Amino acid sequence: MLDSDSPASTEKATVLVADATPMDCQLVSDAIQRHNNFRVIGRVVCSSEIVSAVRKAQPDVTVISARLQDGAFAGLLALRELRTLQTPSRIVVMLDHDERDLVVEAFLNNARGVFCRIGSSGELRKCIQSVHNGEIWVNNAQMEYIVEALMQAPARPVANGKVATVLTKREEEIARLVATGMSNRDVSDKLGLSPHTVKNCLSRIFEKLVISTRIELVLYILSQARPPHSENDPRLDFPDRKSG
Repeated sequence: MLDSDSPASTEKATVLVADATPMDCQLVSDAIQRHNNFRVIGRVVCSSEIVSAVRKAQPDVTVISARLQDGAFAGLLALRELRTLQTPSRIVVMLDHDERDLVVEAFLNNARGVFCRIGSSGELRKCIQSVHNGEIWVNNAQMEYIVEALMQAPARPVANGKVATVLTKREEEIARLVATGMSNRDVSDKLGLSPHTVKNCLSRIFEKLVISTRIELVLYILSQARPPHSENDPRLDFPDRKSG
């Protein structure tokens, strides 16, 4: 349901909420709108409604529960469609628990934050605000899952679809080492380069990929590790479970 009759606001960040029931959507919406910077402009309960709602409403942030009315993992499956849409809306995924595979799947499909429901309403608002500001919202446990997945992922050329520039072979090598948690000194020792060379190379990588932090580099390389979902996609094959 889109709130098309809501008054326009140039000051408040717009948010679309997708959750398992209308009541769940309302509770999340109420929690979000306690922050004066947010305005919920739509609420949906099925994965089939998410893409069309995002296209129509163009929210600044879309908050999607992994569990929707049409399935326990329907929200994550909808993320795959949103990824191909390349929407400018920034995505926050809500999980009942910090399960490794679900966290990784969310970030693989361009989520900018993952919020565990055991957190408070205040933490949810902070998460949405951070994501709206262009930051990544991730806790220590989730970051460990992401780095583990990155280290296990097959290497592929790192390129940003928004820019024509592709990293050089040396830049790709440095980017992947930094993304696994190595310091500049560790990278320089491993590759036989001076720390100054590594620092300059990392600056060029950030510029080419239009990022500014190491966490963004980790998530970017992870998102590039495997192609978007297809029939032969080796990523998570979610069981056909209906929500209870």
